[in-house]
Amino acid sequence: MGYLPQIDMVKIIQLQVGGFDNNFSYIVIGEKKHSKDVLLIDPTGERSIIENKIKEMDLKVVLQALTHNHPDHCELVDYFKLKGVQTLLPSSKKLGEFEEKDVCGFRARFIHTPGHTSDCVCIQIENNLFTGDTLFARGAGNTQYGGNDKEQEETIAFLSQLDQNLIIWPGHNYGGEKCTLGEALKNANIMPSKKVLDLIAGKVKEYNAKAKRKL
Repeated sequence: MGYLPQIDMVKIIQLQVGGFDNNFSYIVIGEKKHSKDVLLIDPTGERSIIENKIKEMDLKVVLQALTHNHPDHCELVDYFKLKGVQTLLPSSKKLGEFEEKDVCGFRARFIHTPGHTSDCVCIQIENNLFTGDTLFARGAGNTQYGGNDKEQEETIAFLSQLDQNLIIWPGHNYGGEKCTLGEALKNANIMPSKKVLDLIAGKVKEYNAKAKRKL
């Protein structure tokens, strides 16, 4: 259920949580003296998957962060807020602007990468880049739901200036669980077919209807 490599000072747990469509949530664990307090990225999908992993490893979520505001990436934000978990909300608004925050024994850089949505960020922690729907292993997030094609193109160009050996951790399992930034950018122009776009539109409609029934 989780992929747990050792990378530099942090450990990353990648959880396949279902959700809208093969969503990932992430738990990031710092160095030893902070090894119980963790950052949760894009809390969504099956809550039990996240909570079972937290319980299994005797962890405490102290902060949560989002890559963007689409509901399939923040379904569980309010739930964790009620448990006392603070939410990190960067204020940067221009492409490439970033804020850095020291959390759980490591430094997280929130880089504004608009395109898929106007509020998209990539979160860099050491040599890891959590890209949400900005970039997948194969392809980039479409702009049909609050995005902008020109901004997306500019963001992809900006990402090409970063270290191409960064490991990207995407918001969905589209073409792979992770890869290097360089590998992902080679596939960034892969566009979904009309059939796939129609399937996505159908899923969005179904997902929104399900969310309304929960209210």
